[in-house]
Amino acid sequence: MDELQRLLDELGSVFDLYEGYFRTKERLTPVVFQDRVAPILRCVVRMTRRLLDQHYVLSAEETDTSSVSASVELVHYTDLASLVSILGGTSTLNSYAAVRGTRTNDKRPDAPRETSTIRLYDTEHFNDPDEGEYAVRSLRLFEKYQWLERRNPGHAYIASFIRPNGNSDNRDNLVYWRTYGNDGEGCSIVVSVPKDSVRTVLYGRPGLSHIHNVAITVLDRLDRIVVKNKLKGEILSELSKAVWNMLLPALFLHKSDAYSYERECRFLEPWDYGLGEEVLFEYEEISGANPRIRHYIERAELDACQVLVSGTCITLGPRVEHRRSAKMLLERLLKTSGLQHTQVRFSEIAYRGTRR
Repeated sequence: MDELQRLLDELGSVFDLYEGYFRTKERLTPVVFQDRVAPILRCVVRMTRRLLDQHYVLSAEETDTSSVSASVELVHYTDLASLVSILGGTSTLNSYAAVRGTRTNDKRPDAPRETSTIRLYDTEHFNDPDEGEYAVRSLRLFEKYQWLERRNPGHAYIASFIRPNGNSDNRDNLVYWRTYGNDGEGCSIVVSVPKDSVRTVLYGRPGLSHIHNVAITVLDRLDRIVVKNKLKGEILSELSKAVWNMLLPALFLHKSDAYSYERECRFLEPWDYGLGEEVLFEYEEISGANPRIRHYIERAELDACQVLVSGTCITLGPRVEHRRSAKMLLERLLKTSGLQHTQVRFSEIAYRGTRR
């Protein structure tokens, strides 16, 4: 915090040096703002992000500190179509089988196929309208800092995981089937994710204490600069954008206490990282309705061959139809992807409306 305070003091000094300019100008000029203010402001944003990020790292109690591994085992709930896509898709599997069928004397082992990754979907596709807004509302940012632009504070690409809970690994849990597992028709995957890549979600007001201590310190100082120099126009807008850029990752790591049962952690990447051409699209035709279009990104850390390691498990949801066929399909996909040691099992949950 000492270094952050020094940067804030330096930023205040620059505004004091050009006090007359900022009191009379609304538009930016390269010499005053871009050359003198912007570099310090970028440093403030980066340092604040680093300080905030320390609060969301998985604690020692939530990871296996006795292991030299840099990964942690978590559970990812998804639908079956997404899992099949992660494992390479049925079209390539059928083509692969057809080719092998023409070479009956070929005894060579199955060659692994290229797999996909667990996708990070844009938060605009989430069902929760409160996503990214809880911290803004709870900290009363718009009330305290009226110069903040009342705009959507941004969006992020997220893959969600569930942390183990005591003796339960949470891979077969009624709450998660209803919330994340396609109402019991999806699946859960035990995955081994790099510890440094995931951040825990914090719940309720106690979870806001750190973001309050760090972010509010910065915002209060910026607020004094705004008031003293009567900032307006483009200059004030740039300051507002810097604040949202500073807070963006943290905004998606806070939820209401009502969701504390989820024990969620996330692989998160804010849009402001300049994703550009890395964004991919998913287009699904729906009979009698508009097609569903979602966009997402992929990251090497979530590649199926890396996260579905030997000893992990896929659980088919309690409402999955044609369970034996689904299991056979997944086992074939795992085998041809070089992941044949990953176990496929059925949920043991008694679920209303279960069909076999």
